Amino acid sequence: MKCQELQLNLPLYFDDCLSVEERTSLDEHFVQCPLCRQKIADFQDLRNGLRAISRPEMPGNLLDSLRTAIANELIPQTAPGFTLVEDRREWLDVWLMPYAAGVLTSLIMGFSLLWVIMSSDFQVGISDAAAAARSNSNSRVMLARVDDPTMLDLTPSEYAGSRLDFSEESPSINPTGALVALTRSLVRGEMSDDEVVVVADVFGDGLARIAEVVEPSRDSRAVPELQKALETDASRAPFVTANLDKRSESVRVVFKMQSVNVRTYLH
Repeated sequence: MKCQELQLNLPLYFDDCLSVEERTSLDEHFVQCPLCRQKIADFQDLRNGLRAISRPEMPGNLLDSLRTAIANELIPQTAPGFTLVEDRREWLDVWLMPYAAGVLTSLIMGFSLLWVIMSSDFQVGISDAAAAARSNSNSRVMLARVDDPTMLDLTPSEYAGSRLDFSEESPSINPTGALVALTRSLVRGEMSDDEVVVVADVFGDGLARIAEVVEPSRDSRAVPELQKALETDASRAPFVTANLDKRSESVRVVFKMQSVNVRTYLH
């Protein structure tokens, strides 16, 4: 093996960093090459010389000051410090003025919003919106008038044909059904100046089912009797069938039954 190939391994010979194969190759090469033997001897002398050099000692005052500085850095601070890097004018312009302007603007906007909410005009607007919402919700309420002779004389198909413009959303009451008869009996009975409001699902065969009681009557029998009339047999269905109304097979409506006493004064 040539000397050039072993130059990088010579300094590591005494450090126990070489593998067994590399160290064996160097030993075999030292037997044949006096130059490499001289180099390895020089490395050994340099190594021994470095070991013989005494370790420098740090002066006592320098060591004490270093220990004091390290101890001061390791002491935890009880509270974070705040140091102004810029002068006072720059601190006012960069920090205080923008934050103060933002806080002042937020306060003005907040008080303005509270003033608008508490003002009478805003309250009137809310009342008008609520009244409009109630008006829209009552647009699909059906009133069953049992005192209308024209309605009672019509057949279910004739009555449904007279209201095809809005029967798609408001199912037509069957003039000869159980609901009209029930309404007449309740009005002539104990239900005086009273009303009952329910949410009902009207099906394609004219029958219906109460989904929710919105406003019950003072007469405890009114809601059970109404449920019985809505779920009667198909021959006396409370509503006309879906094909006569040209509506879907299931429609949810708000049904309101009301009795009002009207006094007339004759002079």
